[in-house]
Amino acid sequence: MTNSLFFQQLNAEMTDRTFLKNNPVFVKAKSGSLPTEVLGEVIRQYVRFPEEIVKMLRGAAAHFPKNHPVHQELERNWGQESGSETGGIAHVQILKHGLKRDLSLNIDHVKGSGATEQFIATVLDGMKENPWFALGQAFALEASAVPELAILVGPAINLYASKVGKPEPIKKVALQEDGTFALPTIKTAQEAYAMDMSSWFALHIVDLEVGHRDFLRERATGVLTNEAKQEEFARGFRQVLGAMDRWWFALSEGE
Repeated sequence: MTNSLFFQQLNAEMTDRTFLKNNPVFVKAKSGSLPTEVLGEVIRQYVRFPEEIVKMLRGAAAHFPKNHPVHQELERNWGQESGSETGGIAHVQILKHGLKRDLSLNIDHVKGSGATEQFIATVLDGMKENPWFALGQAFALEASAVPELAILVGPAINLYASKVGKPEPIKKVALQEDGTFALPTIKTAQEAYAMDMSSWFALHIVDLEVGHRDFLRERATGVLTNEAKQEEFARGFRQVLGAMDRWWFALSEGE
């Protein structure tokens, strides 16, 4: 199978996953059966994921020499996550600052629930498998980031804000990959922490996560040279998506 068709099929599988297509958190929230405090805890639990993203990407990169294009792209990605383009402040720290400022969520030290820590462990353990499986996992993380932020995390934050009587902190245009939101240029830590939530989400959905997804796909295309490698890549990709399905369901149950 050509890599072009291969990636088209993987993308189709991803968009059909329950956590993106019919997320149980939103099913319950829309029906009124999800308590506000549980929705707040879902947001807090989500933050544990990006706290571990650098470790996850490093795990995949460890299978490749440091001068390999795959390693270099993953390193560029975790460099950005760590603040290379946001005044030296890690993206998750900026997000946590915004959630505490705008929603008064106790977000400084989040203890992962059993389901959250199981999700993280599944991904980290998978990174110890063969290079192609690990690369498939890394691509799943990067490919799912835009829809996860745009149709799950951002709307969940706005919904929680409305339930607790606070203004929605994220403009709808900031949640569109092809949107027209003016992206910020962040050079200092002060500018990073001053960023509003709309700017944070747009920066990721329009720019950073798109680059992570597209450039990693390009690098993967260059190394998936036979069917066996494609099969392992797809297996790793599906493992992460399956873990995400299970995680979001557990979050909807308050687990």
